[in-house]
This record gives sequence, structure tokens and C-alpha cells, in this order.
Amino acid sequence: MAKPLKKMPRALRRQVQSATRHAAAEIMNNLAEAGPNWSGRFKNSWVADAPGSAVGKSSGYPYKISQVAKLKDTVKALETNPKLVIYNTTNYALIAMDLQEGIFKAFKEPKGPIVKEGKRRTDNNGLGIRGDVSGDGNNRSTAELDWFMTYIDGGGLKKSLAAGVKIGFKKEVS
Repeated sequence: MAKPLKKMPRALRRQVQSATRHAAAEIMNNLAEAGPNWSGRFKNSWVADAPGSAVGKSSGYPYKISQVAKLKDTVKALETNPKLVIYNTTNYALIAMDLQEGIFKAFKEPKGPIVKEGKRRTDNNGLGIRGDVSGDGNNRSTAELDWFMTYIDGGGLKKSLAAGVKIGFKKEVS
């Protein structure tokens, strides 16, 4: 793999890195829009880091390329297979992404629109299942149940990636 990278002009390597960063910003924006928005904290806590290279800025939605960690564009850096890792910094991220069950206590009105209202289903330990509300009750959800996996597996991630790459290759990189 090293030979083709050595032949790749630096301008093209920079364009690829730019497209990657634009794609990351697009993905973070779409995750923020698709996910739950009760207080705004979860929506504003997406970050894109380049492990071992750079840390992204956590400055909230809407996300811009300036918040995404910069990737090195040297041949040596590319040979190490650089990557961006997108994650949410809240301590309840797994619950908000419907990957773990949790306890819910809301004291304010949500910032995001209500998607469902009703009684919250709980597991055997009494833990509520985020987004799983139905029937009569006063529990509310601001994102569909399993919204994160639907985004990942249902084509949302692919669309965000394509849109970000398209933006990145349209932009001039110096």
C-alpha cells in the first residue's frame, strides 16, 4: 500500500482528509438531529477525534469541520491508516442511543419535539426503556426507539458519509 500513497500528490491527500472531516461533521449533525433532545446536552455532545493524532472540539450543534480533529496528510501518517472516531461525551450516551436501558426522570419540558407519549415499558429491574412508550401515560420520548441503530443500519450513515465527502471534494483545500 505504501507505493500508491507515495505517488499520491499532497493536494489530493489534503482533499481526502478534508472530505473525511466534512463527512464526520455531517454525520455528527445528523446524529444530533436524529437523536433525543430533552435538555440539549446530548445533542450538543458529539465529538470526532483522531486517536493518537488530534482531539476534536466539543462546541455543540450545529457541527462544523473546524470542530473535527485534523488528520495529518503526510504519506507516513496515511500509511498508519488514520481514522476519525465519532462519539457522544455524555455519561448516559449508551442509554440515549438505546444501547442500554436506564432510569428516566424529567423535570422540565423537552427542547426537542415529542415523538411518542404514553406509559414507559420497564425491564424486570424497573429500568425504563428509552423511546419505548405506548398507550396511556405521561412519559414522553423525543426520538423513536432504536433511532441510533436505524441511522447506522438503515442508510442514514451512508447518506451522511456521501454528502460529507461530496462537500469535502467541492471545497478548495490549501
